[in-house]
Order: sequence, then C-alpha cells, then structure tokens
Amino acid sequence: MKVVIFIGHFKTGSTSIQSFLSSNFLRMLRAGILYPSVESLGVARNLLVTLSGRDIPTLGESLNIIEPHNALALKLKTEEDRHGVPPYYPNLPSGFQMFEMIDNQIAALDPHSVILCSEVFALFGLTRERKSIERLAKRYAHYDVTIYCNLRRPDEYLSSWHRQRLKFGARLGKLSEDALDEYLDSAHFQQARLVEGWVEDHFPNAKLVIRNFDAVRAAGGSVKDFIKNAEIAFPSDLELPEDQNPSVPSAFAEVGRRALHELPRDAANRVVGWLSSVGGRVAHPADNQIEVFGSRNREILLNRFRPIAERLDEMTGGRFYADLDDFGRCRPIPEMDAVNEALPKLLRDAGQRDLPEDVLSWLNNWKN
Repeated sequence: MKVVIFIGHFKTGSTSIQSFLSSNFLRMLRAGILYPSVESLGVARNLLVTLSGRDIPTLGESLNIIEPHNALALKLKTEEDRHGVPPYYPNLPSGFQMFEMIDNQIAALDPHSVILCSEVFALFGLTRERKSIERLAKRYAHYDVTIYCNLRRPDEYLSSWHRQRLKFGARLGKLSEDALDEYLDSAHFQQARLVEGWVEDHFPNAKLVIRNFDAVRAAGGSVKDFIKNAEIAFPSDLELPEDQNPSVPSAFAEVGRRALHELPRDAANRVVGWLSSVGGRVAHPADNQIEVFGSRNREILLNRFRPIAERLDEMTGGRFYADLDDFGRCRPIPEMDAVNEALPKLLRDAGQRDLPEDVLSWLNNWKN
C-alpha cells in the first residue's frame, strides 16, 4: 500500500488540496484511494456520501470533515508539547483513537493508496523529540511512503503567514520591526530542518517530494500539482475546487493589524473579515510588489536563509531557489504608501457593507 503524507508548508495551497480530497471522497474511494476520517463527524459524513452514491462539496462544512489530519496533527502535537487545539476543531478523540480509526478504515476498505494531508505536520520536524513523527512512523513507515512538501520563498511566505494570523485574531508587531525575530528559529523559516525532521530517523526509506511553490503555481495550482506529482492514479472525473483561504492583501494588512490592537476583539475580527473579502472589489498592488520588511530585515532574512537554501539544494540535487539573492532586495512599494493609497477606496467600500458604526468611525479616524 502507498501512503502519501503531505506535510505542508503553510500558505502553499494545503487548504485547496484538503478541500479537493474531502469533496471527492467517494470517487477516490471507488478508485482505491482513501482520505481517512479521524473522528465521528467525518465518518458520519462519509457514510452519508456513500449512501447517496455521489460526492458532495465540503465547502462550509466543519473543519473536522475538510481537514481531518489537521485535527490529528494538532491533537498529536498537543499530546507531545501542550501546543493546544483551537476551538474550530471541536470534540476530538485522543491521538491513539484517531490512529485506530484510520487503521480500521484501512483494514476494512483495503485501499491501494492512503493520503494524510496536513500543513500542521510541518511543525513536527522541529519539536524537541519528534514524538509525533515517531508515532506516525510506527504505524505507517513499513508501507511505501512518500513525504510530500511544498515550500515557498521565505519573504513571500512570511508575509503571507503573518497576514494569515490576522484572521486568527493575533495581535502582531510589524515585520519591518521585531516581528521577524519570532519566526527565524521556527518551522515557518527553517525549511530544511522541518523536512529533515521527518526523514532523518523515522522515515529514512520514504520517497521525498519537495516542490517549489513557484513551480506549483506555474503548474496550475496546488491541486493540479499534487495530482501530477503524488504518483497516485487519481480518477479523471474529480472536481477541482477554487483556490481557498486567501490572506488579507498586503495593501490592507496594516489596517487589520491596528484594528486588532485598537478595537474590541469582536469589532476587530469584523474588520479583518471584511479586509479578507474586499480584495476583489478594491484595486490594489500585488502582494509581491509591497515592501513589508525594510532593508535591514531583508538583509537579516537573506543572511539567515543562505545556509538553509544550501541544505535544500543538497536535498533536492539542484538550485531550489534560483532567485536567492532577490530575497534581500526591497520591493518597489513601501507598505504605508500602499495602505495610504488604498484607504480612500477601502472607506468607500466600508460604507456599502454591513459594518457597525463604531468600526466605520474608527476607520475614518484612522485615516485622519
């Protein structure tokens, strides 16, 4: 049996892949491919799909259904280092019970391929003892395993992930100031170590697929690239979802960041939710044209990443980031210039939305 373990990274299309897998559960199962559930809600939903005889899109469903292995990964990490499980993955059983549920589905359904997919798996490679990887290896390392990872150039990645955290309600500093520091020793920056943590001891015989996110986008997006490179015989009639889970655009992000510092939590979350949806209505520069680090932090980022890039080259047998020196070059539009340019258009849009008066008042005062 083939086991593909997609370990992320964050902000490289993992949500779209998970939506694709969960929305095509029955068609894949009929073809011998299992995207296993880990708790009762997911199993109940898959029973409903099976009885109906057709797949149903999972958009809007519980994350326990769409992203079951995020739930698994968060539970395993919590049992390893007390990381915690957010409330949007509710009522989870223990890690042991989740593993038993996966193994029982494998035993009953006898698939030729099993897909475990979670960007949270990326965090496992940098835990102190890698206990979560060890638990996975004890169950699955004897199969034909592929460890699959998408990686994105660190400046674009950190900008996107930092903005994504606004949607979680995080009160953040600025990447041009001290906020960069919290990432440099983490799985969000240490790209080589996060992969090595999987293959060094526990999955030494696994095939390793590491994809540059630029190549992923050039291939048509994360879902099409995964279908092409996972070496699984996917059926040809699967539904492909639209790209999902966008971050707040860089041109608007400082508004959301300040809202989380200056407004009550509920009001700030309304602002961030609105900013996440407004990109299609308000014209703005592309994220990769806006400078969020500043020249000093650009230099730090590049110098700290050079040895990581060298290790990735050794792992992949080529120049993984051919544009490495570009990581240290500032983008053409300063962040605050982009914000000030966008603000009048944002205010016009805000006046047409169902935003509370205190939020509208704050936006107008913020402009002044």
